[in-house]
Amino acid sequence: MSPTKPTKEPTVDDLASLTFEQAMEQLQQLVDRMESGASGLKDSLDDYRRGAALVKHCRALLKEADEEIGRLAAGDR
Repeated sequence: MSPTKPTKEPTVDDLASLTFEQAMEQLQQLVDRMESGASGLKDSLDDYRRGAALVKHCRALLKEADEEIGRLAAGDR
């Protein structure tokens, strides 16, 4: 079965509400769709833009988690 475009993709405005796991799942869906080659150029560019925003969001969440781990580890000393 070929990947299909979900009915609602995240916008930059609503990325903040996504958990890391949700963002990664949506990113994987975009990658699958792009790798299938089923989308045209415009849709592929739109997917790439959304994917870049999802990656940025995931990196920010990972940075927050890393900083919290650092604070917790510092408190153990």
